[in-house]
Parts: sequence; C-alpha cells; structure tokens
Amino acid sequence: MIEIMRHDGPGRVSRLRINGKVVGTPNLVFPLLNGPFSLPVQAEITVVVASSSGALVNATFREKVRIVGTIGPLLLDLEEALNMELKSGGDILMVPSTPVIGPREVAQQLMLEVIENTRVFRKLAGGSPIAAPIYYIPYKDLWEEYLSGINAAGAEMYVLKGLNRIIHNPRELAAFMTAVNKFISPNAVVYAVGVPPSHYLHLTYLGVDLFDAANLIGASLNGLYLFEGKWYQLKDFKSLPCFCDACVKLPSVLSEDERFQLLFKHNVLSALGILRKAELLIRSTQLREGVEAAAHCSTELTALLRILDRDAQRLLEKYTPISGKGKVHCVGPESYYRPSLERFRGRVAERYTPPKWATAVLLLPCSARKPYSQSPSHKLFRRVVEEAGVKSICEGIVTSPLGLVPRELEEVYPAAHYDVPVTGDWDAEEIEIAAKCISKYIEKFPDDCAIVAHLDGGYLKACKKASEIAGKDIIYTEIEGNPTSSSSLLSLRETLERVPSEEVGWFERVKEAFRSVADYQFGVGAGDLLVKQGTHVKVERKGVKRLYRGDVLLAASSPSTGLIVPTMNGGEILAKRSHWVLFRGEMFRGSSIMAPGVEDADPNIRPGDVVFVINSLGRLIGVGEANLSGEEMVEVSRGVAVKIKHARRGGS
Repeated sequence: MIEIMRHDGPGRVSRLRINGKVVGTPNLVFPLLNGPFSLPVQAEITVVVASSSGALVNATFREKVRIVGTIGPLLLDLEEALNMELKSGGDILMVPSTPVIGPREVAQQLMLEVIENTRVFRKLAGGSPIAAPIYYIPYKDLWEEYLSGINAAGAEMYVLKGLNRIIHNPRELAAFMTAVNKFISPNAVVYAVGVPPSHYLHLTYLGVDLFDAANLIGASLNGLYLFEGKWYQLKDFKSLPCFCDACVKLPSVLSEDERFQLLFKHNVLSALGILRKAELLIRSTQLREGVEAAAHCSTELTALLRILDRDAQRLLEKYTPISGKGKVHCVGPESYYRPSLERFRGRVAERYTPPKWATAVLLLPCSARKPYSQSPSHKLFRRVVEEAGVKSICEGIVTSPLGLVPRELEEVYPAAHYDVPVTGDWDAEEIEIAAKCISKYIEKFPDDCAIVAHLDGGYLKACKKASEIAGKDIIYTEIEGNPTSSSSLLSLRETLERVPSEEVGWFERVKEAFRSVADYQFGVGAGDLLVKQGTHVKVERKGVKRLYRGDVLLAASSPSTGLIVPTMNGGEILAKRSHWVLFRGEMFRGSSIMAPGVEDADPNIRPGDVVFVINSLGRLIGVGEANLSGEEMVEVSRGVAVKIKHARRGGS
C-alpha cells in the first residue's frame, strides 16, 4: 500500500496506492459529505463519515460537520457497515468502533473491542486495505498491549484519534507518538485526525503520513482564515495576505454558502502548502530545519521539539539520513541536540582512536569556512605548526554545537556542512556540550601526550571545564586580541617548540584520515582492515582521495559528504563486518535492490549509509547506498531498499 521514497527523521515522502490510484504523502484526507459542499480538486483521498449510531450520515450538512471523523457506539453489524462504506465510494474503509474513553477498566475493555473489531473487519474486507483506529488513552501501562495488539490485527492504515486531548500537552504528545512509532509497522500508513495545521510539520517529522481535512471545514464554517499555519478571524482582515484565486474573490462575495466555499478553498490550499513544504524539505534533507523554524513561532512547539530530542533521540536518529544535501543551519538551542549532531558527537566519542604516532594534541577554535583547513585562520595555524617542527601532532577543533571535530574528520558530514550565527558569546549549554566532547577526546591520548590549547572566550571556558572532567593538564597559550594576532601566534609557536615530536609524512596523515573516516562509518577496526600496510592514497585536484593496494582501487572519498565509498574490492574487506544486506537469491538485476528482495540487514544501517549486499551463498554482489534504515529494509514490502553503486555482474 505504501512505498517509502525518502526519509528525513521518521518523516517520509511516500507513494500511496489506494483504491486504484497512486497519491503522494504527506497529504490530506477529505470526508465525503452531501449538501452545499463540494470537494476541492485537490482532494486525492476521501473517507466516509460515520455517525454516533454507527450509520453513515444522512443529516444536513452543518450537522454532519460536527461529527466528521468520529464514530460512536457500534450499533451496526460489521458486515453491514462494510457494505455501506463500499457503496459510499470512499477511498478508506474505516473499522467502526466505540471511542476508547472512560476509567481505566472501561478503556481497557473498549480497547480490546477495537482490536477484535479490526481482526473481524480485516477478514470481511478481504484484500481491500482497511484503517483501524488508535485512540489516545491516558493509561500508559495499556499502550503496549493496545498498539501491539492492533498492529497484529493487520490493518494497512492506522487512524490516530483523540490527539486533540493532548495536542497542547507536548510531553504526553511526544510520549504517545513515540509509542506509536515503536509498535506500528513501517508498512502501515499513519493518519492523524483533529490536528491543527500548526502541528503538521512536527507530526510529519514524527512519521504521520495523512492529516484529516475535517477541521478545515469546521474552521471555515466559523469564519477562520489559515495563514502561515495559524488561524485568524476572517473579519479581522482589512485586506487579505494571500493572493490565491479564492482570496481575490472573497471580499466581493455576499452569499454565505459561496463565502464558505471560497474560504474553505483557501484554507485547503494553505494546509496543503504546509504539507508540500514538508515534502520539499524531506526531499532536500531539510525537514529538521523546517521543524525548528516552526518551533520558534510557538512555545508549545518548542517544548515538543526539546522533549523529542531528550526522550525520543533513538527514534529520530534511526531514520535520520547519514548525510544531507545542503548546509546544516544551527540557529539556536533547538539545534543543539538534533540527531545528526548527536550522532556525530556519539561516533567521535565511541569510534575515534588517535594515531599511534601522536605525541601531542593541539586544540584550536573553529572557523566560519568549512572544512576548517581551508579557512585563513587555520592556514595560519598550520604554518605555525610547521615552523615549530611538530610533525606528530593531532588537532582537535573546538566548536559549537558539534563540540569537537578531530582534524581527520573535518570533511565528514555534518562537520563540513554546519553553519551557526557568530556572536562570540557561548551560553552555558554550549559550554557544557563542548566540555564533554573535549574531555572524551583528550582522554583517548596517553598521559605523556602533551595537550596544548590555543583558545579564548567560550572555547577556553569549555576547555578548562573539560580539563577538570578528564583530569588532564592542559597547556594554554597566551591570547592577545584574538587567536590569529601576531603575539598569539608567537605564543603558539613558542609553546609547540617545547612539545615532543616524531617524523610523520603528509601522505601518512592522509592515510590516517582515511582510517578515521572508515571507523566513523563502519565501526572501530574497519579502518585498520581497510588501510593496511602496503596501501597508499592518491589525492586528486578536486580533493577526492583514493585508496589503493598496489594498482587495485579499494575506496574513494565523496567530495560532497567526506564519507568513503568502497569499491567491490574494498567491500570484500568490510562486507561481513557491518552494514551488510542479505539478498534473497544469488544475483540481482538492475540498479536497485527492492525491499522484498532483502532477507535480513544490519539494524545499524541508516538512510544514506554505504552498504554491502551479500547473496544467499555469502558472496558480495554489490556495494550501494541505503534508501531505508536496516530495520525498515526487512519489514517493508515495497520500494527501493538499496541503490547500487558497484556490482558484480554475470559470472565475474
């Protein structure tokens, strides 16, 4: 029913096959109503509305609106309800149910009835896709039983109801949506009812595919005008801020019904505009930026995002691509714990190992230009290091909000792709994050390894705190004016001339960077396997680095992400270690591995990761890029799992 095209966090752009047509998500679902109401041309998906008696509505239009999206006590036979829904011509077959509300014992009983109704309705509907309701209930101890039970019932779509009860409670909303993501199959479509457009981006980020358009009808009847995700009274506008066709006509319309139709058309276009923006952001790996921008307009949405970063980091990270297409704009505290940054910090802490030849460490401030080594300030620092004659020194760049970037990883996403507003001031949280990262970095070096810090301002505060955390002594240079002033650079040179050094060649340092990136991507030890003695690196004019063993190309760096892409020869070395995808069969055709062809996959795979495709005989048959997470590859039944970059063809 659903084919995932692209991820950005749990948010996804998908193709939905429903009722003989293909539509895209995220999207709106429109109720089928009679009377002075016509569906807009943008209504690609429709649903039948049921009354509180379980029957299809046949009341007047305005009475229908009050009950859109609700199903009351079930008085109809399930088979009779199914037949009525089929005759109505809607795209979605909704499982009739009683709302799960009331005291815990009552809610539990009603919950079990919903699960049983879903099982029965599933059998009655045959091959037709059905939508099962998931009601929010305040009893968290029942969530697992409810969600796992209804997931096992086998619906293709799940309708989240009762969200209006927690939409203004960020903590409860975050907890409930995290539970839904944990227990509901990625094969299923998630459809939210009663959600205001202001929350579309946040809930899309959490994996909601479809949103109910019924509240747009009710709002339009009440004279509410949607603009940039917020509701305003139409009567309060002296001139309308939108120039769509409906808004051009609205001021001159006198008929109440016609006025409603035009207002509803505008509100639909505005709501769809938010969802089209979400689609664009996902395709360009910028959804997180959109969510942060929306959060800055609402304390409620800000709280929701911060709670998600704190309590649902694993969920967000699992679906966040390993790299993005553009810059990572970190504009405030809401960016500090975004999954791509947390992943980078975690991997540096867990996977980075210093080179064996390191005799000293130099901590430097970051620069606006990325990679840092291309900036004027770091070219000055490099010249001073060379003049001091210290060949065996490791450099760590202190920065916010990444914390610390080893020089070997400065070209890796997001280290070479982030941008921050430069004010010269660091808040307490930035200092805390950087201090923890610096401490974990310097703890990796032997006690006899000299640590030199050429820092000032917030960088220096974070470094001194890191020294206390790690229990390591740090030598501080004297900064006068700024780190690149003549006197500051002189102090740096004089300090470095006193640290021990060994002879290390430039190409050896390039190989070390290759090793560090391999560890960062594939886990500790991958670099030692790939960059063995006897290998050498060639650097092209555009900065692409290629690793060879003799004349055999093993891997090349990506100029856009700084990550490495092994060839089939390099893949043979790493394939069974991590990032493996087990293919059903001996050989594939074409340039992609489809999800049904995946037998199993490394659960640590993230969208965008380099992966190694192994056939049923245990032989490497392809190196490619993951389109889905490792867990999704195994669970979903449609779509591209891996885009192939290198393949073993025929009998080769």
